[in-house]
Amino acid sequence: MSKPLTLEIRSRLRPHLRWLAGFSLAVNILLLVSPLYMLQVYDRVLSSGSYDTLIWLSVLAVFLLAIYGAAEIGRRRVMALAGAEIETRLGSRIFTQFENQPSGRAALAQNLARLSRIQSYLQNGAALPFADLPFAPLFLLVLFLIHPVIGMIGLAGAVIVFSVAVAAELTSRQTSAVSQSMLGQANHLAGDLERQRSALVAMGLIPGAFRRWQEQRDQGQALGLNAARLDGRFTGISRSTRQVLQIVVLGGGAALALSQQISPGSIVASSIILARLLGPIDQIVGGWRNTVLTWTAWKELRASIDGQPDEAVFTPLPRPQAELDIERLSVAVPGHEAPLIQPFSFRAEGGQIIVLAGAIGAGKSSLLQTLSGAWPPADGSVSLGKRAMQDWVSADRGRYVGYVPQDVELLPATIAENINRLTGADPEETITAAKLAGAHDMILTLAEGYDTLIGPGGAQLSAGQAQLVGLARALFGSPPLVLLDEPTANLDSATAAHLIKAIGRVAEAGAVVVVSTHDRRVIEQAHTVLLLRKGSVLAAPAEQYLKLAVGPGGGAPGSQGVA
Repeated sequence: MSKPLTLEIRSRLRPHLRWLAGFSLAVNILLLVSPLYMLQVYDRVLSSGSYDTLIWLSVLAVFLLAIYGAAEIGRRRVMALAGAEIETRLGSRIFTQFENQPSGRAALAQNLARLSRIQSYLQNGAALPFADLPFAPLFLLVLFLIHPVIGMIGLAGAVIVFSVAVAAELTSRQTSAVSQSMLGQANHLAGDLERQRSALVAMGLIPGAFRRWQEQRDQGQALGLNAARLDGRFTGISRSTRQVLQIVVLGGGAALALSQQISPGSIVASSIILARLLGPIDQIVGGWRNTVLTWTAWKELRASIDGQPDEAVFTPLPRPQAELDIERLSVAVPGHEAPLIQPFSFRAEGGQIIVLAGAIGAGKSSLLQTLSGAWPPADGSVSLGKRAMQDWVSADRGRYVGYVPQDVELLPATIAENINRLTGADPEETITAAKLAGAHDMILTLAEGYDTLIGPGGAQLSAGQAQLVGLARALFGSPPLVLLDEPTANLDSATAAHLIKAIGRVAEAGAVVVVSTHDRRVIEQAHTVLLLRKGSVLAAPAEQYLKLAVGPGGGAPGSQGVA
């Protein structure tokens, strides 16, 4: 069981926080160099006329400010390393959550965006004012040591500027959150539109889609502008207050100097120290919106991945026997309690081809995803070679499962890397899988062959070409369980015929092949048909099904209910 996320991050960042505290202490103490230098120049050098004193004071000040610069570099480096540490620790958890939660697909991009915001916030130094804030009492104490009146002016200024920060938080938090939510919905819509471009263009839906996107975007932008207006107002008030306080402390210091209560050098020193006192508060107010959005991103990320383990460490298991055992399995869409498929049992051995048949929406694809281990069973179990799929680590189990979904999407990598599942395997194994899938000749027609890059900046494959590469990926490594969802849907008759022969060869090699299809040519090669109808699963020999089936959604009279 993994630690709670907050505790783990706190533990991991503790060394960084120690270094940050040390560097921040040095930085803030050395910020007193400038006002002390001015104090000495006004009160000693100008009164004594000593060039030697001026030179040595200047050399000492430059030396100390060089140390200040090194300390500032050091703490910014610490913040950058803290951001990298957070990315290292949380990146694996985000992908583990993506792997373990079937309904979490959309959350992957969201969580990575949240992580990127948190990392940028730290690496850009936006959090440094919070590290400086604990030292504000030090500067306030120095102001009181100069004169109690100067100290009271500084205290009043700090209270005013801090009150502005609190008002900014209470006023803009909700508006910023709603704005980000609306803009996120618009971005998701744009992503969905991109995947459906051809259908949208063909049916003239682009103008309507643009209006829908614009409505969501305008609502989010309006709220965002309102939040920015509020932030701008509070930032303006804060900075204006700072300037007024500078005038007040200069004027008050001049009055105190005229009455011989402080020296002339204390006037300039007080002004510089007041700026140091109010600086962190003013920076926090100015960056408050960014801080709120980053804190919101952290809370959402924590809620999403808290409790998720790091990348699994496991002992690879030997290749399982090609035996598929389904025990009282019921299937439900993740996030829904009502079962799509009622409990059934079935057993298949290596060399068998099992066809899933049924009407659209009967649950064929859902059943395939459950058999693959991508979805957890609603009840019951699925085992491959006596090993329960849901309890088997995905990274190990996946080597022995080949799966081709209805809509094949390939990774932005080379064709060879897609086929060998990013394992860097021997090219001969990659080519063997491509030949078995009937993809080899098609790949050779591409300019760079197996080294052709797919995706942004690379080749755009047709649906049929992607289907062949996806099939080659499924067959890579000769897995004992092969699951195919409408594999001939995007293929021409010649390629489909080659694929059907490939299915036969895979079964002959000893694998269990489960195919969702209505293609009669595939059914003719099958041993058994599992008919999904109204939540029930009925089994029949393929020959009997072909003789008695009355349509793609029809039943097979005489088929037997599965025990």
